[in-house]
Amino acid sequence: AESHRFKYCPDFSQLVIDENTGCVIFSRPCNPTGNVISADQVKKIADRAAVYDVPVFVDAAYAPPYPGLNFVEMVPIFGDNICHCMSLSKAGLPGERIGIAIGDERIIEVLQAFQTNMCIHSPRYGQAIATDAINSGALAEISTEVIRPFYQNKFSILESTLSKALPKNLPWFLHRFEGAIFAWLWLKDLPMTDWELYQKLKQVGVIVVPGSSFFPGLREEWSHKQECIRISLTASDEDIKEGMERLAKMIISIF
Repeated sequence: AESHRFKYCPDFSQLVIDENTGCVIFSRPCNPTGNVISADQVKKIADRAAVYDVPVFVDAAYAPPYPGLNFVEMVPIFGDNICHCMSLSKAGLPGERIGIAIGDERIIEVLQAFQTNMCIHSPRYGQAIATDAINSGALAEISTEVIRPFYQNKFSILESTLSKALPKNLPWFLHRFEGAIFAWLWLKDLPMTDWELYQKLKQVGVIVVPGSSFFPGLREEWSHKQECIRISLTASDEDIKEGMERLAKMIISIF
């Protein structure tokens, strides 16, 4: 039911960009939640950063065109201070570490210098494969016709299993699935920490990632960050279904 869904939105009252800011970085779609911030929100961030000549780096590892793991409409937003950092790791070349950066020449030159110093002798084999796959159109086709439906189906299995197994009167909320390869589950008023839940789930053969790992730099206490878990969608259909049934049973017993 829609009542058991939620979505994060940027709190611009907490966004401070000034002369001491080196850069702004965010992912779109987001790891761990799959959230996709809107085009207007991207522009608002970039406009604030531009006042202080601060570059904005968009981690677009799950974005279109490759691997196209967006499940809502989205297009890259370009600007003088915006740099899109794409990866082919999720599109079939994880070991080759092939990345693509699109942005203003002055930003790209800095990235190029950094990359050159880090990888003096970068491999060419993966780059050759990527070039052929992009030029032929095969990579775009694989992304939209194979990779995207694959993960959409995985999330549908997870979502339907949890909806059937978890009572409606429990305070569980699944983040809207807008992109990436994870599900993000919020258990409001969880009577233990996310790490304690992780240990209990591990005992019944279910491995998740405690959500508090994804709130670095948050100084103030916020109970929410210990009420969430990230669930991978890479397992088989059968394992996802059984895993969510075990997870639901554990949550019911805890509450």
